[in-house]
Amino acid sequence: MAAETDELAKELSEVKLEGTRAVLVDTVDGVKTMLKQLENTREVAMDLEGVDLCRSGELCILQLSDGKTTWLVDVEALGESAFGEGGLREFIQDPSVILVGFDGRADADALYHLHSTKVLGFYDVQIASCIRQDKEEGRRDRFVHGLGRATARFLRSDPDRASALERTKQDGLALFAPERGGSYAVWKERPMPKALFDYAAADVSLLLDMKREWEKFSPVKENVARSTVRINKAVMASVPAKGKQMAMKDF
Repeated sequence: MAAETDELAKELSEVKLEGTRAVLVDTVDGVKTMLKQLENTREVAMDLEGVDLCRSGELCILQLSDGKTTWLVDVEALGESAFGEGGLREFIQDPSVILVGFDGRADADALYHLHSTKVLGFYDVQIASCIRQDKEEGRRDRFVHGLGRATARFLRSDPDRASALERTKQDGLALFAPERGGSYAVWKERPMPKALFDYAAADVSLLLDMKREWEKFSPVKENVARSTVRINKAVMASVPAKGKQMAMKDF
């Protein structure tokens, strides 16, 4: 399996990820090595993929990126050992590390209830995207922005990159989105289909850049405070963080 995953990583399109490299981490030693490489990094992009991702679902892949390397931690293969022996729990709960993501509510719900891991210090690019619109364009929506909308806005001056990223996303969606004939269960398949590998890596490829561009509208301290309220509300709720109500602006 290691040879297959190494080859998969080599095949990842550099165009899609703008020159960053992606690595699949499917051993406890691999998780430790990743965290060693990140030990002096105070800002890391994070996302999760899985089946019905929330407390009632399954976490299969956890992505971390420092902007140069993207690691896809195979939680489906490693289970609790990734968080305990591997050290992921300690890293995610380190208050000195800013985790940069897009709408961390469902991800935090899954991490807390499935893996006893509390998300701290989360900078939410979704909040920044909405506040940017409020301040720069002078209009407010009742609903939050999806990642696709925020990405399109961020890449509006780079149509080639936007087009390449959209193709990557569509290829992945075709495999797991039920409305397109896919199944979320595909995230459990090993070896992982290359389209899913690309999709997961692409999901975090812009988060750090978006945060740095938009934090002038949503400063870190203010954003993290708002995000903490959102996440705590979602995690402590009596129901999973999913459903149409998640589209309503709550900040």
